[in-house]
Amino acid sequence: MGNISSNGSRSASGPLTRSSQETFEQPGIARPCFEQDGARDSTGGIAESEHDDDDIIQWTVNPDPAAPIEVTYENQGNRPDSAVIHYRYSNGAVVHSTGYPGEPVGGEGGACFVGTEGRIAVDRANIISYPASILKEPLRPGDSRVYHADSHSGNFLECVRSRRPTICHPETAVYTINAILIGGISLALRRALKWDPLKSEFIGDEQANRLLSYTPRPPWRF
Repeated sequence: MGNISSNGSRSASGPLTRSSQETFEQPGIARPCFEQDGARDSTGGIAESEHDDDDIIQWTVNPDPAAPIEVTYENQGNRPDSAVIHYRYSNGAVVHSTGYPGEPVGGEGGACFVGTEGRIAVDRANIISYPASILKEPLRPGDSRVYHADSHSGNFLECVRSRRPTICHPETAVYTINAILIGGISLALRRALKWDPLKSEFIGDEQANRLLSYTPRPPWRF
């Protein structure tokens, strides 16, 4: 995928870069279950859905690891699971935890990347662009590339042997799971939040920060 940005720069897939400012994530975000003051929150159960698409999205967004992330909550219906989370990054990119309206591609671990020149929808079985010419544009010599890997576990084991970096860097994985969890906390609290990735905490929000960890059950402790 390309580096989503609002400044027209290119990386990874080239044509996607300068045309991408928004991402629609089909499967939605994690909806963890929180207990506050003994009451179980109604946003859903512990996250069990796949999030292979999330690390691709974070890599594509290519956020400034030191810049805050603004998370907003939007209730689109009467059910808790109808809410949508919007992530706004300092480089101008926006990620929505819902599918692109009317787009059938992206329902299986995929996403839809949207920008000024069109959009690309991709999942495990399909990739399509509007217009079709976007996918036909070749990468330029200076564009970023990743190497081929058929298996997550196989890639990890091979990198243990070769000492080669994994195709998904640990920093991307950490940033990804943080995005999933802060979105879940926004769902639980039903309001907007602002995340500081350097301090790994919400800015000026004691209530949200209390949900970053659970009280360990004795005798366990960190």
